[in-house]
Formats: sequence, structure tokens, C-alpha cells
Amino acid sequence: MAAFPNTARTDPTAQDRTDAHSTTLRRAVAYIDDHADQPITVADVAAAAHVTVRALQYAFRRHLDTTPLAYLRGTRLAHAHRDLKAADPLGVVTVGMIAARWGFAHPGRFAALYRDAYGTSPSSALHNRAPERRTVADVEPARGEARTRQAPPSPAEIAPQDA
Repeated sequence: MAAFPNTARTDPTAQDRTDAHSTTLRRAVAYIDDHADQPITVADVAAAAHVTVRALQYAFRRHLDTTPLAYLRGTRLAHAHRDLKAADPLGVVTVGMIAARWGFAHPGRFAALYRDAYGTSPSSALHNRAPERRTVADVEPARGEARTRQAPPSPAEIAPQDA
């Protein structure tokens, strides 16, 4: 670093430390929540919170242990999750449409982020058929038990009951 003089600072300045309080964070979070469907940048969020970009980053790291962009991504994922669950599975809405609405341009990356966050694929969430999480105990019989096959339900069990 001494060979290439620069003005980059790794430690927050005194102004960054004083600006990184919960009021700043509340303003930033409110702005992100209100504008999550728009193409916003960290500079936009910092301007809305009336602080520098560095102070905003410091506030998020200090109070939420994350970055402003990671928080924005999580907010967008939560909105997309809500929309996927609320959408009509037989309607014309697709996973790609919902992902694009919330700022995810690449459907494959959206699907990977969604699966990491919610443990299921976005298409499963859209169709309201979250896969059952099965363990080996669910599939394998306990020691000493024989594998048995359940009989299919009888027509009387399937037929609707008259009230």
C-alpha cells in the first residue's frame, strides 16, 4: 500500500460512526421497503437516509450484520415469496414474471436464491405444492419391521359423504 498512495480508508470516519445510528437505519429500511420494486442503488438509499454511502454501510453492518444490498435482496425475495404464494396456480402469472417484477433479471439466479432462502423452488411455491421433507426414517422401516405396502383406499373412502 505504501508504494501506491491512495485515499481509501478501511476504518469508518468519525462522521460515519456518528451517522450510523438507528434513526439512519430506520429511514434506510423504510426507503428500501417502499421502493423494493424499483431499480434503486445504495446511493439512492443513502440519500433517502440523509447520510453518506459509507455511513449507510456501517449502520447496516453494525445494527443488522449485513449490507444494504443484501438487505434489499432479502426484501425483494420476501415480496416475491408473498406474490408466489398469493398467485393463482392456474393463472397466467409465471415465476419469471414475478422475479422480474422484483428486480431479478436472471431466473436461474432467482431460483437459486429462493431455494436457499425458503428451501423449495419458486415453481413449487407458485403451485402451492411444497415438497415434503422426508428423512431416512420416513422411508426405511425400523429394525425388525417388515416392509409393508399400504392398500389403496377403497371406493367408499374416496367417495364424498352425503351430509
